Formats: sequence, C-alpha cells, structure tokens
Amino acid sequence: MAKHYVYRIDYDTGFAPNTEYNICTLSGCKVSTVEKWAKKGSWVIGIGGKNTGKPDKLIYAMEVEENLSYSKFKERFPEKSKYLPPEKAGSNVLVSRKFYYFGNNAIDLPEDLKHIIWDRQGVKCISDEDINKLKNFLSKIGYKQYGVYGKPNNIEL
Repeated sequence: MAKHYVYRIDYDTGFAPNTEYNICTLSGCKVSTVEKWAKKGSWVIGIGGKNTGKPDKLIYAMEVEENLSYSKFKERFPEKSKYLPPEKAGSNVLVSRKFYYFGNNAIDLPEDLKHIIWDRQGVKCISDEDINKLKNFLSKIGYKQYGVYGKPNNIEL
C-alpha cells in the first residue's frame, strides 16, 4: 500500500512542482525525502507557506505515477526535463498526469481536512481516508478533471 505525504511549500515558482507539458513533476525541492519515499499510488500534497502568498492553502496535489531516477527522467522525457538542470535536481523525479495545480488560485481546505495542513518544514504522512476526502471535496467544488487551475505565485525572474 502506498503512503501519502503532505508538506509546506516555501515558494511556488513553477519549479517544484513543475506542470509544463501537462505532467506534474517534483524534484529538487527542500523536502527531497518525499522524492525518495513516494511510489506509484502515493499522493503528494503541497500546502502554501507564508512566502507563497497563500499560507495554509492547497497549492497542489498529485498522484504519483512514476518515481524515476534523474537520469531515467532525462532519458524518458528529454523535452520536459530541460527545466531541471543537474545542479537543481534531486536524485529522483516524481511524475504524474493525475494532478491538481492551483498556484495563485490556491484553495482553502474544508474543516474536515484542516488537520492535514503542515505548518513546518518536513513531511507528514496522511491516510487513504484523507486522500478520498480531498478527491471528493475537489470534485464537489467543481474540479472533476485533473489539470492546471492557476499560475505560480512566486515566478522566478
């Protein structure tokens, strides 16, 4: 059974996560342990930190479809991997086509999911029940399809 993870995003620049080419990738973020631990079926959720301009809001959620080594990612996704130079990459890259990215349109979580908000550095595991509640909540408020619903809050210049 896959474990699910939530962490706090310091900055939402479009780098980690990256949602270009209709896939969501995560690599080289400060919470690099999630890149090693997550496997197919894991959900990874990013909650906004104060520097994102969207504190305690849902920035993104992705269901991991693949956890690839950096070299395998470059080989399989040569076009997509151009954004990720070796000096910024982690050892692994999480890849998904099943994701919700809200960025500057980050959303508040309902009361029954507020307990998943992570308010410090590091990663917290959450339950299958929490993931089901999140998916149901997103569908209920109109997000019936995966995809990009916003732009990064802290675009790098």
